[in-house]
Amino acid sequence: MWPSRLLLCLALVACGGERLELPEDHFDPGTGTVITDADPAVSVINLDDVGQICVTTDGSEPDWSNCSPLAEDRRVPLACGFNLVQIAWNEGTETDSANYQVESPGCEDVVVPLWANDELVKAFVPIKDDIQCRMNNCENPSGTGNWSANCDSGSVAWNVSLSGTRAISEFTYSACEGTATVAVHDYVNDPNWDDENATVDLDITLVLDGVIRQDTNFSGNGNEGGTVDISGDFTGKVESRIEIVNKARGGGGFLAGCTVDPLDDEVCAPGGAMILYDFPDWSCHGAICPEPGQILTGPDGDNDGVADDEDNCPEWPNPLQEDVDEDGIGDACDDDPGFYGIRFKSGERCLAGSGADVSSTTTCDSGAAEQRWVMRDHGGHSGFELAGTGTCIGTSGGWLGPWDLVLEACNPDKAEQQWDLETYDQGGLDASYPMRMHNVADNFCAYTDFTNNVFGTAGNCGLAGTENGRKIGIYAGGDYTGTALQP
Repeated sequence: MWPSRLLLCLALVACGGERLELPEDHFDPGTGTVITDADPAVSVINLDDVGQICVTTDGSEPDWSNCSPLAEDRRVPLACGFNLVQIAWNEGTETDSANYQVESPGCEDVVVPLWANDELVKAFVPIKDDIQCRMNNCENPSGTGNWSANCDSGSVAWNVSLSGTRAISEFTYSACEGTATVAVHDYVNDPNWDDENATVDLDITLVLDGVIRQDTNFSGNGNEGGTVDISGDFTGKVESRIEIVNKARGGGGFLAGCTVDPLDDEVCAPGGAMILYDFPDWSCHGAICPEPGQILTGPDGDNDGVADDEDNCPEWPNPLQEDVDEDGIGDACDDDPGFYGIRFKSGERCLAGSGADVSSTTTCDSGAAEQRWVMRDHGGHSGFELAGTGTCIGTSGGWLGPWDLVLEACNPDKAEQQWDLETYDQGGLDASYPMRMHNVADNFCAYTDFTNNVFGTAGNCGLAGTENGRKIGIYAGGDYTGTALQP
């Protein structure tokens, strides 16, 4: 059978050439990990020489034009349940993603429907093997060359070449259609999964577009990589990360993501997440996938993995169910989500916090956790708490300044965390930036410069010529198209 003979070991004599490497890891821990830490987070790695990195955790793709920048410590906080972390760098031309299941202390079980991604893999693999088998009677080639075959519709081309001491096989799928029969759970006769062996056969038709590349040495060892776009009964993509050992699959697996599936009782993983399934049984890597018995009992209109009767935004996909003000209405659909965005006039920078650092970012994003501020009463003054962290904006520095703005444990009685919001008309009153933040403990106003620093120096509230760096607009819910709060 084809799966046991992926590629012929050719007699090669050339030298040099670059080996096909599987994608570099950019997350620690790696994708498909169950995290039980009290402070769940993932670190972005192997991008030390990269400047700006955009990140999302809500299932949306990072938007370079409206970037949520990664924190300086390159750690991404995670929420209870399923998390999809996506990053982009090099002006958005390069991207990667990883997914995690957080079961930290205090996290209640998250009830989600089973995912259909595994059925996509279980259909893709036999379709791929059958199509490749058609091109040379299930035999490996005796040398370099080109082969092709018709699929059920569309076509596939196979090119074998040499690269140094290795054989390179490229399979190019062009609207290549195939069908496989996959055993799926019989929900009609066993809706509660009392019998895990209750299955029915389902014919799944996939249309493949993309390139899969195999790279092996003359012993038949190497790897397989590439991505294929999927249409047909599924809409999504599959990425190969297979290890080849002695001309056969010897390890690794396939990543599969989808947005449309053919099963009435299962859904694609939230946000089109690419879920890794391991060879040889295509089991869910890291056991992060929902288990039988966690099936939703009600409809899920927005297909975010949360049943409508449990969903705090039933018409807006929000698998993490974020609710900053804890009013039962998710931030994704709350007209008054209880947090504010703070924007400086200078460069339209927004106030951001990470760890103990306070900075300004050139991109304002209401969806970025580090830009969400909750206003608190601090001794009759305003306090600014970074949403969900329990840390507030304070100051550090000598009694004459200059002072840095820092994040520290919230203390309403601490003067360094108390701010007066004052009308600021120096240089003309601006309705979009009508305020300044005047610190109660020290005589300065929060100021940002072109390096993203936010600080204050003695008596700088009225310093002429740089007023734009102190003018701020405070916007409910981070809606910068709306009206700023007026003092």
